[in-house]
Amino acid sequence: MAPLPIVEELLDAPDDATRARWILNAPLDVLLRDQMAIRAALQRAGFQPGLTCLATEIAALCGVRCDDGGHPITMRVSREYARLQLVEIARRGARAEARHVES
Repeated sequence: MAPLPIVEELLDAPDDATRARWILNAPLDVLLRDQMAIRAALQRAGFQPGLTCLATEIAALCGVRCDDGGHPITMRVSREYARLQLVEIARRGARAEARHVES
């Protein structure tokens, strides 16, 4: 089965900043459904922060929730830390692109 066009965008990503933005913007159902293709693409790129974020999102989607319907605090902290790593990578990429355009 061929990957969906949205997953092909990740496969074609030229750098880590683009990969980070893709993961941050991808619908959670795409991350869950296509996790094997996504994981393989991130492994080929050597993009460990993306692999970590994917793993925490999948764990949250598949994990047991608390009585209030939320995730345990350890899961919430792990997801937020992984997400913030990607936000920083995406921001650095945007700053680098802006400097390149200015010069």
